[in-house]
Amino acid sequence: MSMALIEELLVRMRAQSAADARWFRHKLSGASTWELLDLAGPLPASGNTPVALAVVRFAGAGDYFIPVTLGSANPDRPGRVLATSGVDPDTALIDAASEPAYANAVLTLMESNADVQARHGRFEFRRVGGNPGWAVHNVDGEYSNSIVIAERSAVLKTMRVLALGINPDVEVGAALSEHTGFSETARVLGEATYVGSDGTTYSVAVQTEAVPNVGDVWDAMGIALDGFARAGALGGHDVCSNDAVGRLGATIGRLHLALASIDIPGFGRGPLRPAALDRWRDRLLDRAANAASRLREALDHPGFLSADAGRLARLVIEATPSLRSRLAWDTACADLGEVIRCHGDLHLGQILLRPDGGFAVIDFEGEPLAPLEQRRAPSSPARDVAGMLRSFSYAAHSARLRAAGRAQQALADWEHRARDAFLQGYFGEVLERSSGLWPRAPEARQSLISLFEMEKALYEIDYEINNRPDWASIPLAGILQVLNAREGDRA
Repeated sequence: MSMALIEELLVRMRAQSAADARWFRHKLSGASTWELLDLAGPLPASGNTPVALAVVRFAGAGDYFIPVTLGSANPDRPGRVLATSGVDPDTALIDAASEPAYANAVLTLMESNADVQARHGRFEFRRVGGNPGWAVHNVDGEYSNSIVIAERSAVLKTMRVLALGINPDVEVGAALSEHTGFSETARVLGEATYVGSDGTTYSVAVQTEAVPNVGDVWDAMGIALDGFARAGALGGHDVCSNDAVGRLGATIGRLHLALASIDIPGFGRGPLRPAALDRWRDRLLDRAANAASRLREALDHPGFLSADAGRLARLVIEATPSLRSRLAWDTACADLGEVIRCHGDLHLGQILLRPDGGFAVIDFEGEPLAPLEQRRAPSSPARDVAGMLRSFSYAAHSARLRAAGRAQQALADWEHRARDAFLQGYFGEVLERSSGLWPRAPEARQSLISLFEMEKALYEIDYEINNRPDWASIPLAGILQVLNAREGDRA
């Protein structure tokens, strides 16, 4: 009866109910219709709460994985209600990804290496590591995937968008767990995949160990920098201190060394070819042209950008035509370093702060909006380093916005010190333990970092104009900072 009711309510689900959820990534698609591609359930081990797994195609938006169950239309959690019963308004079809019954069922199925047959395909659940038992609770927050914590042992992340192939978060996490001794991450303990009727495979969930932590480094740095702005000093053991930032750099260095050591298909290391460098630069120039167009459009609407952002936007637009020559370097040089599998979307929010002051790197999914093939492609480790440097810039600038006139220069000085401390910690680890991963010449290393800093800042411009125009000055200043540094190096 419960499964029949789930199917009945699925028919009543409106596309907008899902499109309003945080995890729905195609909000501009105007998706108004959907079709059910596959359905499995009720899951064994879900207890008295029936849980079903749906694969849904939204018109113009693509395919999504939506676990569902029955519950009450709780007004305190409206985002999880997908459909309500016309007979009993208290009975609703709800998104199950944050429900204990779903998490318990999935973790149990992973532990037993079970398969669950769907109408057309099947769901495969596999154990990667041991699991000593769990008590599940929900994590509220703004996430593009859905997360619950299995207390004392595991975190279960549910992937929503179905992308052909194995999600890099699963692939990279499992490779680090099984083929390296790198311990500054969350070990992968299990995974779930959907296999279509044609044999194609899609990642739908990953289980990792729950790393003891006091939050992510982004939040910790924000709190510390706010205190710095008020008091004018940082604590000696503060997460923003030179020592802590240097240790963070060393952690990322060890991550790259571990990734470079993995010798299985899809990993390994190889030389960075000039042709690849040219492709990356061409992609950057295309992104710069698009950003300039968006900035002109923003400037055509008085008041859309702040006066400071408007001034910076005009400088960036003016510099755009000369980017090719200003970012050029001798690609005929034989020493460009190497490419490896990287994190791909590394920033302070992807790093947990341990109670002992150590760090744990998480979330290897890569840039969520990029195609899967691009996220799995090897790249220069400079991409991750640049992501971290841009994140320090965001931490400093956001603190300056909150400080409202106080300690502006002190926060700007902190950013420069943090960059230097991070790079010293990183290269102190990498250059001593690995030859070839980076170019030998410091100028060549800086050129690579500048390329990816520019690429990241151009991506940030598009994001901020769409979401937080008040913050557009941060990436605009970052672009000009890179260009000014390059001009200074040439002088």
